[in-house]
Amino acid sequence: MASPRIVLISGCSTGIGLHTALHLANDAEKRFKVYATMRNLEKKTSLEEEGKERLGETLVIMYMDVSCDESVKSVVEEIIAKEGKIDVLVNNAGVGCVAPLECMTMEHIKQMFDVNFFGSVRLIQAVLPGMKARQDGYIVNVSSIFGITGGPFNDMYSAAKFAMGGLTESLAPVLKQFNIRISLIEPGPVVTSFISNLKGMVSQVDLSTADKKSIQLMQSVIATMTELTANEGQKSEEIAETIKEILLSAKPHIRYLTNKTYGVDEANSKLSDLTGDKLVEVLEKRFFPK
Repeated sequence: MASPRIVLISGCSTGIGLHTALHLANDAEKRFKVYATMRNLEKKTSLEEEGKERLGETLVIMYMDVSCDESVKSVVEEIIAKEGKIDVLVNNAGVGCVAPLECMTMEHIKQMFDVNFFGSVRLIQAVLPGMKARQDGYIVNVSSIFGITGGPFNDMYSAAKFAMGGLTESLAPVLKQFNIRISLIEPGPVVTSFISNLKGMVSQVDLSTADKKSIQLMQSVIATMTELTANEGQKSEEIAETIKEILLSAKPHIRYLTNKTYGVDEANSKLSDLTGDKLVEVLEKRFFPK
């Protein structure tokens, strides 16, 4: 039996990260050994319980803060010291915020970019030398439909995901020369404690200075996002399966729009109208119905 591919995943306490870690660690052919990381190890209980039969074998849980240079460096060095390599990187750690832009502090905005974008940059920088030396590797960046089109009141989340898209597209032709595959996963709404997470996203911001109309518009967006998640949301397990398919493909695509019902109209409108006007109309109709 061939030795398993060594996989490093960020943001594994819940949702896509948790289920990707479990899905790969539970591979019947044991083709993967997963290092599942998270910033708060107090949240590891679900992963430990669901993956208990694989713990210490094809599943290892570690602390890592993607916003900290030393934490990323330490984890990557520890894995390489033990395994000799990292074959796969899945950048999944992310945080959201739903709020009027003018109500957000610059400190909060910088924190969001540190996790949602610079955290991925740190990890890619850390694993690339080894992948280039071996002329092999897979990098999967978990983005969002809001990395293809804007998301009203999700301004900074969307901006960071757009940055992720630019990074991935820029790296792709270069990494191809080293036989390193890089892909973007761009889900629509995902059913994973969404409502409680959404409330948390809103509570992070002081809305006392917001005008009444902006609050009403934001509430319309929240209601739409809640309804979309209930009616068209995907399960995290579906995203995990797509990630596994990428890792088993010799020539994976650059972009994977995983939800075939939500986001397709928005993406098509953006590609078919270079002025951007059609996209804004589609977003307005979606989030602010008359």
